[in-house]
Amino acid sequence: MPHRFVKFSLVLILLYPVATTFADLELDFRQAYRSYNQYLEADDVPLALGAAADAYRLGSKLYGRKHVTTAKLAINYSSLLNDTRDYKEAAKVLKGKLKVMEKAYGEDAHDVVSLLVELGRAHFDPGKPDRGLEYFQRASAILANHDNPIVTGTRNFDIVTILLKRRANMQTRPFVEAAYAAFADSLEENDVRLGLVNYHMALFATADDRLIDSVVHLNHALTAFKTDNDQMGNLERTVRVMLVSALERSEQSELATEHCLAVGQRQEWRLPARPLYLKPPNFSKEKVEISLDNKKEKEQLAGRITISFSVDENGFVRSPRVASSTALGLNEAALEAISDFRYAPRFVDGSPVATSGVDFTMSYDFSQQTVKKNRFSIPPLRSSKTGVPLSGGTIDEFGGGGGGGK
Repeated sequence: MPHRFVKFSLVLILLYPVATTFADLELDFRQAYRSYNQYLEADDVPLALGAAADAYRLGSKLYGRKHVTTAKLAINYSSLLNDTRDYKEAAKVLKGKLKVMEKAYGEDAHDVVSLLVELGRAHFDPGKPDRGLEYFQRASAILANHDNPIVTGTRNFDIVTILLKRRANMQTRPFVEAAYAAFADSLEENDVRLGLVNYHMALFATADDRLIDSVVHLNHALTAFKTDNDQMGNLERTVRVMLVSALERSEQSELATEHCLAVGQRQEWRLPARPLYLKPPNFSKEKVEISLDNKKEKEQLAGRITISFSVDENGFVRSPRVASSTALGLNEAALEAISDFRYAPRFVDGSPVATSGVDFTMSYDFSQQTVKKNRFSIPPLRSSKTGVPLSGGTIDEFGGGGGGGK
């Protein structure tokens, strides 16, 4: 009997350090995880990143590298690594975790979506986007079966935001369409989220030259963005400018007037006056050469044409004339183009008024065989929540600048 007692006591003595070490490890892990959540709530990314790294390291020891809890800790840690653009380290942390999550929940489980999104972020390369897009597409396919369309729409638009941050605008289309399909019948018409997806749907419709569809989406976006504030918000202004362009291009100038007036009423008239809609002129190298007399002048195939005109109370261009030109052969094309420009009219005491002495300068350059064209771009639309650029659209393809006005 004493012999057995000695052996049992010896086992207890040997196990005690192990139990103590495990208890200390668990305590350290819980402290690290608690710190991670606190720093995350305080939006302190550097400290949250350090705490997430500690929680993942300690959790790996506590639960084992192939445990589902360790996989979830890896998602937390990799999300912050992706936020700080340490994509290589994020991919390393996530290696093998997809199999763990699939084994625990199933390949098509909603619990796998967050991991797929972080894998997409870690592996996405704008030059070789296929691997990252594959993870995003799989996440979107799983979300299509979610019971809550708001979750489906929100998570798809999260992917849109991720891609826009990586300057991958053209890859956003399937996720924009998925978000729109989910939100269209689920959100109130004045919900900003619905406005944002309609804005992006309009961008793709415009790119496809489906101007009527673009106008429909932009009008829905305007419903969500417009306010009664004295100063027009960036979201509302961007959509109204795009509506002016789409309506002008679809030969609905009178419908565009409402938006020209709305912009003009809530902005200060500034010089140089910038048009809301610009029509590219039909410039050609041959027309430039007609204006030149000798070989030396023919080498000077770059220049400018300045047009002066009035902007009436509805934002139409009136009485355009050539103020100066370095290529007489282009004057007619310049006058024809500028006649279709639209402006936000100047307001005086709450009413729109005609303004004379406005000018616009068009530049051209045919000196190179391959001409790099200057472009005017719509200011990037930013999410009111994240400040993330959500993309912009090219208005036209020639250089120019406005000025004058009195």
